[in-house]
Amino acid sequence: MLQCVMQSSNTIVAIATPIGNAGVGIIRLSGPNAMDIVSRCFVAFGNVKDLTPRLAAFGRVTTPDFSDTVLCIYFPAPNSFTGEDVIEIQAHGGAFLLQKIVDHLVSIGATPAQPGEFSKRAFLNGKMSLDQAESIIETIHAESESHLKASSIIYSGKLKEQLSQFETELVQTIAQIEATMDYPEHDIEHTTRESIKPQIKDIVNQIDSLVSTAQHGRIIAHGVQIAVLGRPNVGKSSLFNQILGTDRSIVTTIEGTTTDTVSEAILYKGLRFVFNDTAGIRNAKNEIEKLGIERTNKVINDADIVLSIFDISQKPNSDDRNVLELSKDKNSIIILNKSDLVNSPTDWNKFLGENAKIIRTSALTGKNINLLKETIHNIATQKQPKSGDVVITNTRHLAQLNIAKDSLTRALGNIDTLPLDCIANDITQVIDAIGEITGTRASDAIIDEIFSRFCIGK
Repeated sequence: MLQCVMQSSNTIVAIATPIGNAGVGIIRLSGPNAMDIVSRCFVAFGNVKDLTPRLAAFGRVTTPDFSDTVLCIYFPAPNSFTGEDVIEIQAHGGAFLLQKIVDHLVSIGATPAQPGEFSKRAFLNGKMSLDQAESIIETIHAESESHLKASSIIYSGKLKEQLSQFETELVQTIAQIEATMDYPEHDIEHTTRESIKPQIKDIVNQIDSLVSTAQHGRIIAHGVQIAVLGRPNVGKSSLFNQILGTDRSIVTTIEGTTTDTVSEAILYKGLRFVFNDTAGIRNAKNEIEKLGIERTNKVINDADIVLSIFDISQKPNSDDRNVLELSKDKNSIIILNKSDLVNSPTDWNKFLGENAKIIRTSALTGKNINLLKETIHNIATQKQPKSGDVVITNTRHLAQLNIAKDSLTRALGNIDTLPLDCIANDITQVIDAIGEITGTRASDAIIDEIFSRFCIGK
């Protein structure tokens, strides 16, 4: 990553708050001429002549068509978000008003910012690593406490620090290997091979620990995917609605009412639970039911947890057996619903087995709904990392970590047999993969693609 501040030749401008009418809207400028441009249209009230760094100045922005009272804050380079001179104008939050101010700033020298251009300049000026920049996107789009926490840990620089340490140690290892190859007459090759083994093994273990967090990271980023499964009329949709606390799925006494997957999410203890109410499991009687059941099978395959629901007031049948078969290889919670109708489910004890873990529920009364949520949470968090640890939620980061892990594992496996230059080549691939994450070795195409996902003004 570039460590020096690289001032761009142009000064960019954009609205930094969401488009729409609000009490306050923020316009952001960044670049070498930010102060000059703003001074042409902003006048502070009182005796203030110049903007004082990091001190809000109350005044008026004037355009050819109108004026507005605003606050201006100046952040001089390099101590700003982008590393350049930055000025933020806090005006009244009318969408049309803000755009007109931006139009005027463009007319007197500013350039409209591209999506993510402020953050890209921050990256290029060494204010953040590429993984930190990506964590900004996740922070903005986080829909749960756990996702917000995970992205904030990345943004704090904890992953970058760990990866930078790996990179430093691996560069030293390559230097040691090259020194050995440059002076073969000293006969220290065996000593070198033995000395770098523990270094490589330690980094492999640390990378493996990061990779192992990705499963929980996917749950954090996308929610716990839960398939609600059962034959028709066991109360799937009623239970689904009871969990959500709203009438989301249609409930009738007619079999096969749910012919498509209905999805809805709730937050529970900082995690996002995504419930997918599926079509009832039975032999399809028409093309619509057939398509619905095909979608059910896909939902089951993609699910982290399956709620296998049975009607305790009815005897088990072949459709119930199909439900058990479909969920046997998944984290399945067996639910005996309509427990308000039956006291002793002897048929079900025999069908499910004496050791089956069962939750008896009633969609009508809400019995054991909180117990069900707690059970889901316990399953989803069984392998969660310690609080404060880095959790990999980004699929790009995971892919590069796997490349690094495979290359370093290969180097470790071949260290006693292959020439040292081959080992150095594998280690170089690891350094490249780490640099792809932090941005020190990322291509321009990757950098451009990442920042194109940002909104204008960020």
